[in-house]
Amino acid sequence: MEVYEFDKCLLDRLEESMSVLSWKDEVIPATQVRSEWSYYIELQIEPAGWQAIWKIPRVICEELHIRYPTVVFGCVEQVLFKDLKAILIIQAVQEEDIHLPERHEVFLEDLWPTKQQENAELNIERTADCVDRLRFFYTHVWMPWDNDNDDDLNWVEKHLESRIRFCYDLRKRTIKRTLAAHVRKLLAESKYLQQRREYLEIGLTDEDEGSPEETISKTEVTDLMRLHLRLAMIRNEIELLENPEMRRIYQEIKFPEEKYFKGKKYTEAIHKKKDEQVFIVMMPYTIEQQIDLMHIAKKCISTNALVQNAYTLQDVLSTSCNYDCIYLSPGRHTVRFLENMNEDAKISGIKVAGEKLSTQDYFSKANVVISSSDDDSILFVFDGSFTLENVVMDCRKVRTGIVAKNGTVYIRNCTLIGDGKTSTQQGIICNRGASIILDECTVERFATGIIVMDEAELRLNNSKVINCKIGIDLSTISKSHFNHSKITNSQNNGIYVDTAFEGQNHKSKSTILCTLKEWESHFNSNPPFIGECEFRGCKVNIFALNVGKSLLSKNTLNYLTDADTVFESPSNELPASGSRDTSKSF
Repeated sequence: MEVYEFDKCLLDRLEESMSVLSWKDEVIPATQVRSEWSYYIELQIEPAGWQAIWKIPRVICEELHIRYPTVVFGCVEQVLFKDLKAILIIQAVQEEDIHLPERHEVFLEDLWPTKQQENAELNIERTADCVDRLRFFYTHVWMPWDNDNDDDLNWVEKHLESRIRFCYDLRKRTIKRTLAAHVRKLLAESKYLQQRREYLEIGLTDEDEGSPEETISKTEVTDLMRLHLRLAMIRNEIELLENPEMRRIYQEIKFPEEKYFKGKKYTEAIHKKKDEQVFIVMMPYTIEQQIDLMHIAKKCISTNALVQNAYTLQDVLSTSCNYDCIYLSPGRHTVRFLENMNEDAKISGIKVAGEKLSTQDYFSKANVVISSSDDDSILFVFDGSFTLENVVMDCRKVRTGIVAKNGTVYIRNCTLIGDGKTSTQQGIICNRGASIILDECTVERFATGIIVMDEAELRLNNSKVINCKIGIDLSTISKSHFNHSKITNSQNNGIYVDTAFEGQNHKSKSTILCTLKEWESHFNSNPPFIGECEFRGCKVNIFALNVGKSLLSKNTLNYLTDADTVFESPSNELPASGSRDTSKSF
């Protein structure tokens, strides 16, 4: 099943939004923007009867306790023009074990109209194009603080063109990589803070309407004030960066050196570098303990290395553009979301050679623990080769532990720990063209332990995936190597494989397998894995979808996966639920 895809240039996007918001000769304040879009879609979108793929937003997946991403196929019963929503009747689901209410109230920007429609009389191309325009606007142009703008200001004249140009500058990478990562982090944080702010304000309103004896918690008021203050700070910074001239000055002051080189420039910089740059980050210890740790680190550092002490790990990652290795003493090290890690560098916990991480208490002072100070973010993003060793990555506060976008990420003697509660948290994501090597590692308590995209590579050496809902989400176009590794106590599937076998050879929608050797027998050519994996206590060892019975085509699945980082609804409002389950699979 295919959906409509659109690839539009900056001028097209600008013209589309201008046609919606500037059709009459008068000032359009921020409070009027939503109404203008509702008038537009009422003229353009088919009011009912069209079919679409609904990619369920992360927050709704969490409330429904289903994996993320999850897509379903349905028919629009009614478009709610004023609210920019639709009533969707679910007709098919991707996985047989997902049972959802039949009727949902969904945001239009979360719908992707399909090319094949039961009703051939519908103008589905115009509908799909209209939804695409709406999705782009509310994902990239509209900001969480826009509803707070003054009504006497012309929102369109002040923000529309500058924000669309800003969006395309980020896409084309005309902005320094360090600044672009900083901007994306600010935008993601602002959407999360807006969700929390709305939730707290609703709670305070409910308490005000309650009995006079009920009092508002001082903690809630304090949290709300902090959210307003932080959103105001982000707003000032983003509005400053929308201006190209101010952005140029800003990045020269805050990011004077580009920390990440590519191609010839990076190669030349490597050859010119003579001495290894090493940083050591020490937690408070007695002088004797610090000397002992230094002796351990000394055995790993080359004699010609230039060694420098640092106060925190964040200081090194934020300010230094020239490091080869960062050694961390035992204790907790906190970082904020970063995307500009040095290529071919390393973060290593100081451990005696051959010593394993303490498993009795992962977060004890005996282990080197790295955690994030950002909620609803990512602990580490790697856009090149990197090494992590001897650390515990505390991922309980983030939605994703590690994302490998490019290069080879080597992880040795490490543990990734999730919260074990949500249905959407992901341990490791390996994107197309990237490689992940786990050597004597543990991935534990995630909704999905490891996700391997098309044309990516995963190597598991003496490693374990424990207590995850899904151990490994594997694409058949990827390559996986298993060597003395285990998947234990998966609540749903040890390995989940999308579109694994040709449907004409399999009558059912999915195939259940016990071992990788059994899977190998289904392939005429080389299978997408090498070795064997041990399964213990898994509900299903290997769950494989069949190509012919899959809800989505591979092309559409890849498109929606790519759209994950681009098109995600910022709303935290949950859909209305019907009274009965829809368990029919496509």
